[in-house]
Amino acid sequence: MWHLIFIAAHAAGGAIALLAGSVAIARGALFRTYLAALVTMEIALVAAIAVEWGVVDTTASLLFIAFAVLGAFMVWRADQARRIRPSGSVPAPPSARYVAHVGFTLVGLLDAFVVILVLNAGAPGWAVVVAGVLIAVAGHFVLRVLRHQLVERVGRPARAVAAG
Repeated sequence: MWHLIFIAAHAAGGAIALLAGSVAIARGALFRTYLAALVTMEIALVAAIAVEWGVVDTTASLLFIAFAVLGAFMVWRADQARRIRPSGSVPAPPSARYVAHVGFTLVGLLDAFVVILVLNAGAPGWAVVVAGVLIAVAGHFVLRVLRHQLVERVGRPARAVAAG
């Protein structure tokens, strides 16, 4: 029962982080919600792993450790974004580093949801891997476009005015 509760909290935290992070990436709005949801997601994952630790095989244990480390890395990236996030009553455009930090976590969250969806659909292992890789690659390109729109394009007019 505890495992199911922790997994539900983990999934809810991930969903909230994905939604709030999608808003936070542009101007920092909902950033605290995004960060709190990521932390909740990670704590719930570690708790779910802990309650099942004695009943899983070595392969599953290694996968769980890898997922927990990835989750901790995502929280670290979000904390790095917190330190440089746009703020103020009229926030400045986000920096490229901020977009990269938040974007990494958003791609990771979306990738996890898609992989779990494909797994739960009963797809073969190769399809799960292909889905995960496709989301990661697509996410890379989406982040490049976002960075261009949020950072580079927004910064150009100010430089053009200053230079002109």
